[in-house]
Amino acid sequence: MAGFDMHVHSTASDGANDPASLVMMAKEQGLLGMALTDHDTVDGISEAAAKAKKIDFPLIAGIEFSSEQNERDVHILGYWFDPEKISANKQVKDMQDARYQRCYEIVARLGRLGFDLDADQIVASAGANGSLGRPHIAMAMVDAGYCSNIKEAFNKWLGRGMPGYVPRRKLDPFEAIEIILSADGIPVLAHPGITGMPDGFISVLARAGLGGIEVYHPDHNFAAVRKYLQIAHRLRLPATGGSDFHIQGVRSLGCRITTVKQLSLLAQKREELLGKHVPDDNIPHGNI
Repeated sequence: MAGFDMHVHSTASDGANDPASLVMMAKEQGLLGMALTDHDTVDGISEAAAKAKKIDFPLIAGIEFSSEQNERDVHILGYWFDPEKISANKQVKDMQDARYQRCYEIVARLGRLGFDLDADQIVASAGANGSLGRPHIAMAMVDAGYCSNIKEAFNKWLGRGMPGYVPRRKLDPFEAIEIILSADGIPVLAHPGITGMPDGFISVLARAGLGGIEVYHPDHNFAAVRKYLQIAHRLRLPATGGSDFHIQGVRSLGCRITTVKQLSLLAQKREELLGKHVPDDNIPHGNI
């Protein structure tokens, strides 16, 4: 079944592939389109959009906000927004600044534990426009021979409660929803089965303007898919799907998708939330 991969990360945040190459990969794999959803940044969208236009491939502007509620991660995906409005938002800018400050604090903490890491090099590795995060530090630890892989770096040193962990300022999910709506986008709850979010909280988010639920995700088993489909149906929210792709070999691009019908329902929900007509240039017509 063909469709859109609505959850893809590039080198603009913590993915291994640059935005343009991801667009090419998606087309070569037979996807109908994709959304670029880097963490807390839209910096990869212009590169991806230029490539998509060149090869005539539908691309949806996306983002994944890392929000938190009661010390529990709540990730909010956004689609079809104005990227300039997102990048100009003061809260988004503050989050980017906090990422850099956190990197230096983590490296300093690891230094006191005997790790010889260069924070400036780690910042540079994220790129001028990259969304700097712990995965960049983890990769530096792997490259230096301190850890065998990124998972070990998180499990032993960088994860919540570990010796190198430093919390950072995050949005709460209501702020994330408001930022996306104010930029004319639609907010979608990402992989709720990963965080163990109380089901009742999804209803609260729906009342705040949530427009969909990512039901189809590699970490959602059959029971989780069935559960979140039922919740989506009860709340009249479209169900979406995406691979949460970061690097080949961990998850495959397009291993979870959103069908054209589901995408159309999502576009209709956006129109309902915003009271605006949604252009359908990136929504192919037909039955899938």
